[in-house]
Amino acid sequence: MYAYLLALLIVLAMADAIKWPSWFSVKGGASAYAPNKEKSLKMEKDVEIVVLDYNDLMNGVDLTAEIGKAYGVDGIGLLTVSNVPGLKEARSRLLPLAQKFAILPDATQQKYEDPKSHYSFGWSLGKEKLEGKPDLSKGSYYANPQYDQPVTDPELIARYPAFLGNNIWPTADDAPDFEDAFKSLGQLIIDVGLLVAKQCDAYVLKICGEQAYESGRLHRIIDNSVCCKARLLHYFSKEDGGEAALAGQSQEIKEGDFSSWCGWHNDHGSLTGLTSAMYLDDAGQEKENKDKMAGLYIKGRKGQLVKAAFPSDRLAFQIGETAKIHSGGILQATPHAVRGSSDPSVSRETFAVFMEPNWDELMNIPMGMDLERAQGKEALKHLPPGVPPLSRRWSGNKQDFGEFTEATIKSYYD
Repeated sequence: MYAYLLALLIVLAMADAIKWPSWFSVKGGASAYAPNKEKSLKMEKDVEIVVLDYNDLMNGVDLTAEIGKAYGVDGIGLLTVSNVPGLKEARSRLLPLAQKFAILPDATQQKYEDPKSHYSFGWSLGKEKLEGKPDLSKGSYYANPQYDQPVTDPELIARYPAFLGNNIWPTADDAPDFEDAFKSLGQLIIDVGLLVAKQCDAYVLKICGEQAYESGRLHRIIDNSVCCKARLLHYFSKEDGGEAALAGQSQEIKEGDFSSWCGWHNDHGSLTGLTSAMYLDDAGQEKENKDKMAGLYIKGRKGQLVKAAFPSDRLAFQIGETAKIHSGGILQATPHAVRGSSDPSVSRETFAVFMEPNWDELMNIPMGMDLERAQGKEALKHLPPGVPPLSRRWSGNKQDFGEFTEATIKSYYD
């Protein structure tokens, strides 16, 4: 969830004039998130990304060894799923709509903004800050892919407006097929995520035992959640740069290279599902991105940097910090970031679903597990600047997910 949470944090930091609920207590500004020093990173090549076959997941094949390789202490916190029925069509149906909505007139887009939810439902452009300025490099459309009205309790909605607000959908005149395409791909990702969650639960259970870990917990959390959130993203093409910039681009990677699109963070929820990026030209036709250094990067627990590229016919799933806590560190979340493209001829379209618990789910670890030991000194040493350790946010087994979210917001801005 954290890419979504990060966007929310930055919006919150901007809007001092709004009277926020007490749950959203924020200090500081967006600069608190920025890396505090430049540091060169060495990219590790030939890292194999674990691939699960959808048919094996459906047939209940034991894939716990693969789960351990991807999400265990030596994994990169990400795996992909191949042969997902309907993925190609659903991805091709939705992602181009991100660009189409992003180029609508401002007056049309503004009809679908929602200040009450801190711009966490509907359209958001320029509501976030990047290095102290409104971020106009990307636009986002947020919605719950499963429930248009997740709850009816006004007190709950007032306390958690960014989680429990109502969806806002463009009319068919403004954006044909938008709602149906969004919900279709979002539900598909959640359905596959539930299959991955079953394998994760089996892996944790093998290590913990039934007395320590609730059987099927991650699957239950995702299946019962009413506040999963999806984000459709359009990154505008750059107007400067060009072929000369691409030709002269350094192959050296620094931590600061990731501030232009999505900085270093750990996902905050349980499990994040995402499609591969689609690059489009001004006419809306798919086009190759010439900047081969752009894309999703992961920083492993030993400090290794991995470029997590995966093909368009697969879904990727990343472990979040909530699943890390619930498994006592058996499942590991890893810091990741997106490096922007220098290719001025393309825009970038992506879609992610953040699967997370309901607000009252306890953040308790399995009996006999030590989360501090599971974090590991080596992993702490290699956290990118600006990414707070769990020890600053997780207060123990009686904390619930809503409180953990509040503590995470405060840790980035105190």
